[in-house]
Amino acid sequence: MSVVTDNITKDKQEENKETIQNVLPKIRQFVLEDRDLLEKGTKAYTSYIRAYKEHQCAFIFRFSSLDLGLLATSFSLLRLPKMPELRDKLDKINFQPAGPEIDIHAVQYKDKVREKARQKRLAAELAAGGKNAKQIKAEQRLAKKLQKEKERRQEAIVKGRNPDKKRGRQAQMFDEWDELAKEERLHKKLKQGKITKEKYRELMYGDKKGCDSDDVMTDSDVE
Repeated sequence: MSVVTDNITKDKQEENKETIQNVLPKIRQFVLEDRDLLEKGTKAYTSYIRAYKEHQCAFIFRFSSLDLGLLATSFSLLRLPKMPELRDKLDKINFQPAGPEIDIHAVQYKDKVREKARQKRLAAELAAGGKNAKQIKAEQRLAKKLQKEKERRQEAIVKGRNPDKKRGRQAQMFDEWDELAKEERLHKKLKQGKITKEKYRELMYGDKKGCDSDDVMTDSDVE
């Protein structure tokens, strides 16, 4: 009887695992489309952890028994927040953050009023410079580079080429010329007022919402 029960339990666990794997990417996509969801998830996560850490009934609410990685996944976090409670546990937490090709700093509010205010505040913060501003720009450059590489691979597959095959110097030059010609055409249309800045960024970088390199957001916004 126990064997049957064990098999049922294992099947149920596998079913739950598959459900999580199918649903999680969809939820994360919602988070990527609205910073409000990103912030609420992060605040809920930090509040949950601190509630355990600071609770008077520590023998019941044991912080050491929390699966911090699974908890972060359940709140659909894109990355772990910076907080003292996690400082000495980062290398032990089983959590898969969003890849470096995801520009978390580009996640915007759907509410245009809030987004405009945030951009103004962050522009002032960025203008002040500092270590945090440099880190943000480095992350954005890396995300843009990886996104372009992903698009190049997809284009190669569509054209029937092996995306992993190293192309000759001449072929690379042709690609660079095509890219420069495309940029020049779009820039000319932008100057002539035929397309908006948002459309220009969408066609150049695939960013439908549009976000200038200086329009960035810091991790403190989601902590």
